[in-house]
Amino acid sequence: MQIGRTRRIAIADDSATFVDAAARYIAGLPGYTLAGTVQAAAHAVGLVLSSTPDILLLDLGAAPARGLELLRRVRALPAAPAVVAMTLFHSPEAAAAAVDAGAVGLLGKDGFVSGLTQILAGLFPAEIAA
Repeated sequence: MQIGRTRRIAIADDSATFVDAAARYIAGLPGYTLAGTVQAAAHAVGLVLSSTPDILLLDLGAAPARGLELLRRVRALPAAPAVVAMTLFHSPEAAAAAVDAGAVGLLGKDGFVSGLTQILAGLFPAEIAA
């Protein structure tokens, strides 16, 4: 990834309300653009293949074991994006499981804005500091 280029973020989440709110937030982030959305996390692989995002926000859903398997499938794709796992209920155990499955971090939806800002700063420190 090159410094200074626009980063593409895709969202795969089962909640239409959350997808809409997150998409509006991302659209306003300098240096980032919305690559695409799906309102069913199960369609995440297709979204990644069709939109080639730099970052995928992936809802682990009500069945985290299935969400973690989906995360592994996304990370196994050629030119896989960085994956930020999302959940309603953040815990240290869930964060460790997400990272073990290949996520760059776990984002609790209740702290979406601050959490995403922190994760993006970790992924692209020179761009956030600018």
